[in-house]
Amino acid sequence: MKRLVALLLPVLILLGFALLYRQEETPQKGDALVYLLAEEGAAGGDAIAGYYVDLGLEESATPQERGEAIVETLISGVPGGRSPLPSGVYLRSISIQGSRAYVDFSSRYSSLTGIDLSLADYCITLSLTQLDAVSSVSITSMGREIFYRDNQVLMEQDVLLSTMGDVIETVHVTLYFVNQDHQLTGEPRALDLYEGQSPAESLMSALLEGPQTLVRLLPEEFTISGVRVEEGVCYLSLPQRSIDILPEDPAEQRLMLQSIAYSLYSLDTVEELRILVDGQEVETFGQVPVEEFLFRPEELSAE
Repeated sequence: MKRLVALLLPVLILLGFALLYRQEETPQKGDALVYLLAEEGAAGGDAIAGYYVDLGLEESATPQERGEAIVETLISGVPGGRSPLPSGVYLRSISIQGSRAYVDFSSRYSSLTGIDLSLADYCITLSLTQLDAVSSVSITSMGREIFYRDNQVLMEQDVLLSTMGDVIETVHVTLYFVNQDHQLTGEPRALDLYEGQSPAESLMSALLEGPQTLVRLLPEEFTISGVRVEEGVCYLSLPQRSIDILPEDPAEQRLMLQSIAYSLYSLDTVEELRILVDGQEVETFGQVPVEEFLFRPEELSAE
């Protein structure tokens, strides 16, 4: 294995979380170093920590077999270390070609966004690049690249040199939920952006987290696959499962779509909205025509 660079590095700040190296008291009992989310993180957020684990493989195991065992450990976690991957995700395949590991997960991996996606990517990259045969990692979901990820090929130094703890901008938005009378109501928010985050990503994360003073509208199981803004057009990508859990009442579906659209239109950079489901643009949100909210409403333009 490579000599662990993390042993020689100080605490690194990435995406507002402390990236800490922490070694088990008896590392000799493990034959691989796997990076997971620590149960007890640094102040202000979770931490990534290194855990020595026994992969249970023969010494003659190939790099690909070791890589597969490492990823399976990342999925299951270890005592004291939490998996950075979403519940229900599974490894579809892993292969090592040249010095690059190609890792393909089930569709659940694409539900990760923002900081959660970066932490998962980093845990996988740091863990697999401990193998002598691996210097870079490519991670896909159902064979597809995650289009809203900045870099599709990750290397150890990309992670170790990431310093994203500083707020680079604060944006003021309005998130739309419902009040006690079930009427759509705006809740002003000031969102801190960190390096690598877009305003639309931060806004959708806050919307999914729920209100501070109002009433949640979107189901807690509702997730997004990604969001990006190009030349005034916001492309919101949803997994099919988020559509499947919508309530049957079209009026409720419309209120949810209105909540999403009005919140996104509170960004000055968004003038139009497109909805994609599993990567394909759709015309309806449940039973509600997306065209109802295709463009910024006049009442929001007047605000």
